[in-house]
This record gives sequence, C-alpha cells and structure tokens, in this order.
Amino acid sequence: MNAFKKILKYLSTILSYSALVILIIIAMIFTFYVVDVKVQQSKGLTAKPLFGAYVIISGSMEPKIHVYDVVVSKRVDPTTLNRGDVITFYSNDQRFYGETVTHRIIEVVDRSKGIYRTQGDANNISDDALTSGENIVGKVVMKIPQLGRVQSIVATKAGWFILILIPCLCVISYDIVKIFKLVGKKSRIKLSKSKRLKKI
Repeated sequence: MNAFKKILKYLSTILSYSALVILIIIAMIFTFYVVDVKVQQSKGLTAKPLFGAYVIISGSMEPKIHVYDVVVSKRVDPTTLNRGDVITFYSNDQRFYGETVTHRIIEVVDRSKGIYRTQGDANNISDDALTSGENIVGKVVMKIPQLGRVQSIVATKAGWFILILIPCLCVISYDIVKIFKLVGKKSRIKLSKSKRLKKI
C-alpha cells in the first residue's frame, strides 16, 4: 500500500510539474506575442508578430512534423528564405484558402518579391498556389511534439480539472501534510527537551 502511495505521489508530481512547465511555455509565447503586437501597433506598423505558435492539424508534413505538434515560427524577411525552409503562411490554395499552413519551400520563384512554391513533405504534389511575402507568417524555428494534444484536452473543463487541478491539489496536499508532520515533530522535540529540563 505504501509503495502504491509512493508511485501515485511520484506520478502526480510529474504530471503537475509537466503541466506547469507546458503552461509556462504557452504563457511566455502568448505574452511575447501580445507585447510584440502592441509594440508594433504603438509604432503604427502592421507587421506580423515576431513569434507565433501553431498547432498542426494535418499529416501533410509527416514524418518531420506530426498532427498535434506545435510549431513556433519566427518572423523573417521573406526575401531571405531558401529552398528547404519550412514556413508558416496564409494559404491561397483553393483547398484551404486563407487558412494558416505550414509547408516546405521547394522552389524559389522570385526571391526579390518573396514568392515561393511550397509543398507538404507527405504530399505527392506541390500546393496549387504560390506563396508570396505578404502571406508568409514566419520560418519554423522550433517544434514542440504533441503539445497541441495537451492544449486540446486542457481547453475542456474536464481536461483542465484532470490534468491541472487534481495534480496540483495532490502536490499542495502532500506539501501541507509534510508541513504538519514537521511542525508536530518540532513540537514533540520541544516537549521532550522541556521534560528533560524539569527532571534535571
């Protein structure tokens, strides 16, 4: 029974701290995004945010990027991109017009205008429409595996309760019990010392 309690405590601690780290990462990205947008607006600019995080919802970039992976894209000068770069952009393709897509550049059509041909690694053909500079959100600089799955679960009330609230409550409860035990131990030590002094 004690072994089971130890395992349960260990798992709840790992889950709670993992969830905390994930939430901190999301919060940092979101904060940076908001601050950057506000700074740009205060300068009267309409530039895209310096960093953006996007959940992958299709398998078009497998095996490099999987469904539910989160990619972090950094704003870049569209004319500096090269063949092989993975970029996030607002697609003009008739299949997903206007949606945010993450695909690889397979051809530099016009570097001076930032026009490129893109294709998903898992797709047999290139995207129907070319991608131009004004539609490019940024270049993918980091991938966080399966974070989108956690995000989709945490977005629900039940998921938030199970993955965040319960583990946090377990850790807090464990810490409170430890504090009470420590206080009780100190009280017993003081009582024992006072008894010894009285005997003397």
